Amino acid sequence: MLIPKFKDPALEQELTERGYVVIPGFLSPEDVDRLLTLYRASHQEREIGCWNSLYDLPTGAGADLSAQIRTVAEPRLDEYFMDWKFPSALFIVKNPGRGHESLVHRDDSVFDEEQVQYRQCWVPLVDLTETNGALYVVPRSHKLFTDSRPMFAKWPYEHLRPRLEQEFEVLYAKAGDLVVYLERTLHGSPLNVGDEPRPVFQGGVIHRDAEPLYSRYIADRNEVDYYQVDTAFFHNKEYMKPVIDPQYPLVRTEPYTVTEITEADLDAFFGEKVVAAH
Repeated sequence: MLIPKFKDPALEQELTERGYVVIPGFLSPEDVDRLLTLYRASHQEREIGCWNSLYDLPTGAGADLSAQIRTVAEPRLDEYFMDWKFPSALFIVKNPGRGHESLVHRDDSVFDEEQVQYRQCWVPLVDLTETNGALYVVPRSHKLFTDSRPMFAKWPYEHLRPRLEQEFEVLYAKAGDLVVYLERTLHGSPLNVGDEPRPVFQGGVIHRDAEPLYSRYIADRNEVDYYQVDTAFFHNKEYMKPVIDPQYPLVRTEPYTVTEITEADLDAFFGEKVVAAH
């Protein structure tokens, strides 16, 4: 498997076991200020709850901004990872009072997860608080929720969200801290009920030899089509087109299946929670 491992064995072990790590002070205050300046210059639309520079900016603009973010982040990432690359980065902004809650989930699959491990890097540009939509994770969930998630497929474990809430660990990271979590690690973020936007930048660290694989769920067939793509595929929003450009070949088609997981399975895996009577 292609894995962009940490240089520090202790960080690698923690990520492998818990599904996430937090690295304080990843960016300098000057780096944070540079990225805040970039964000403020690009983030003009505040009518939506969650603004994403790759998806909500015009085609091309998101890619240009990605390159500028990477210029700041990559020298620091090189201090931590081996055999890595950071092909794309974006700002995600949770605006206040817009009713956008990111319920617990796992991210879409953008690689062949049997061959490539994807590590999401998530860096807040302001301190996370109890009111501005801090990130939460479900420790060790990557070991139980092992199915990939093709784009446009509904996350199949929504019925387990009330039970999973008992496992949330909220990460009150400071501006410039780095949160790294595995692609299968469950996570989410509550509403921003503060007064200011909550900007972060994120992007995936992958092995330098890895290439993306676009998996697209086709509901009427209940199948997944897999396409060999490149970073430009996502920058140019090719995934939104009803027909994929022939330059991106169809690799294979498979039936869409999911592993059944019950509340009893969660109790057995995490340890049964005892709820006090009221």
